Order: sequence, then structure tokens, then C-alpha cells
Amino acid sequence: MELKSRGSQIVICGNSYLEVENCRRIMEYNDIYLKVKTYSGMVIEIWGSGLMLSDYNTEGIAVRGKISSVELHGSE
Repeated sequence: MELKSRGSQIVICGNSYLEVENCRRIMEYNDIYLKVKTYSGMVIEIWGSGLMLSDYNTEGIAVRGKISSVELHGSE
């Protein structure tokens, strides 16, 4: 599944891999919850278990683990 919104792209592969492009900052992170903000102001919340950031750079982040839900919120 691919989602494009306001310059950000989210790629979800099954329930074990997720990639977010144009990630501005990580707002909160632990092994069951990740909250990130994109440059466009969108907030993405990822819930699951064993979540790990496998890649983090200025272009975005990659998340591995068992992903159970993804929530998208408009600009805060």
C-alpha cells in the first residue's frame, strides 16, 4: 500500500515494514508506539510490537516490527 499526502509518502509492506519519506522529527518512540511529524505538518502514529527504527536519515525513516495500526492526522 502506498499513500501520498502533501509531499510525504508512506510505504507499508505487510505488517512488518513501514517507510515514511520527508519525516521532520520523531515526537515519541518506544517498542510499541512511534509518533512522527512530516515537513508538511502531518502527524503519523504507528502502533505495534517490537518496533525498531532500521533507518533514519534526512529523507525519512524505516520501521520494522509487527505493525498493528497506522493513524494519520492533519497539521497540528
